[in-house]
Order: sequence, then C-alpha cells, then structure tokens
Amino acid sequence: MTIVTKIALSLLGSAGISFLSLTPAKAVILVEPIVTTQNQDILKLKNPRILTNYQPGEVIEYGVPDVANNFLNDTGYDIQSLVFDLKTLSYSNPESTPAYNNEPVEWGDVNGDGKIGSSINPDLNNIFKDITISGSTITFSGGVIPNGTLFYNPFATLPNLAPGGGIIPPIPAEQVDKDGPIRVAAYYTAVPESTNVLGVLVLGALGVALKLKRSLHGY
Repeated sequence: MTIVTKIALSLLGSAGISFLSLTPAKAVILVEPIVTTQNQDILKLKNPRILTNYQPGEVIEYGVPDVANNFLNDTGYDIQSLVFDLKTLSYSNPESTPAYNNEPVEWGDVNGDGKIGSSINPDLNNIFKDITISGSTITFSGGVIPNGTLFYNPFATLPNLAPGGGIIPPIPAEQVDKDGPIRVAAYYTAVPESTNVLGVLVLGALGVALKLKRSLHGY
C-alpha cells in the first residue's frame, strides 16, 4: 500500500467518523412486564392494590415503569390470561438526561435472562407458562390467577425511565400518579368467560325446551 493510498484511507475514515457523529443511532427503549406470585417484601411495606369492578375484556391504561406493588384479584373471576398493549411506540422528552427524541419503544428482555416476561427472582414464581408477542401486544396465558389471590405485576424499562431514577425528573410530591411515561393498555380474560357462562345457560335452556317439545309431541 502506497503512502498516498494510506493518506486517502485515513481521510475517508475521519470523514466517516465525523458523519456518524452527526447522525446518532436511535436507542431502542425496552419494556418488560412480569406476572408472578406475590412479593412478600413489598407486602410487608404496603397493602396491595385491589382489582375490583373490573370486567373481563375491559381495557385500562396506565404508565410504566410503575410503582411496584402486589395486586389482589377481587374481580369475581379467575384470570385466565393477561394482555398488554404498548400505546407509546416512540418516546420523546427534551427534559430528560440524556434527552430523548422519538426513540422507538418495544417489548424486550430488561432483566437480562434471555427471555421476555420471566422473573429472575427465585422467590417469585411465574404464573403463566406461555408468553407470546405480536407486534405491540404481549399475552400471558397458560396459567390461572384465582379470584381472591394476590399476584405481582411490575413493569421495568431499559434504560430505567422511572421518574426520579436518574433520567426522568422526579414527579412533584403533590401529584398522585407516580408512574412512568410509557403508556400501556391492559385487559384480562376469565375462566369461564362471562359470555361463555351466558352461552351455556342459553344452550341449556334450549335443550330443556326441545326435550319438553319432544315429550309433548310423543317423540
């Protein structure tokens, strides 16, 4: 390689580095929920949030990372699956450190165990064995949260976007909602579904009516 060639390659390399510095790559924000048995350490510090008057299929929306807590299933149903849908698919915050500008948000492995949605804490047992991801939706199924039982369902992000965690400024003390800036929608399915119960009752009533009709007509 001649001296001229070496100089040319060096100049091209410098130009490439300068160009890359002007166009920084997007940093993907990862979100990971887990659904486990109750967290005894948190239970000693505060009472669980109670899920009541919450119907199967009813969608609620909230921010994550959330303030970690246990939940009491007081819905009147055994929860068969939990479905979460990312509503914030890109995130911008000029007040954060560093500032975020339309960064993509997706489900990902935050705790570093090579899986999404699985706890790495040996004291927390995963409730659902099947975790499927389709676009912005993650579904936990293959398990049951019986009515009247406690469970644990925190969300974590990478990087940590919990308010006051070092990137996002803390939330004022007077503000009740202390959850993070990534919005998630959630709903659950039940065992049995309320619609299925109604269907069983209707089919049962039809069966009785048909039997009565047959007996009246002698066949």
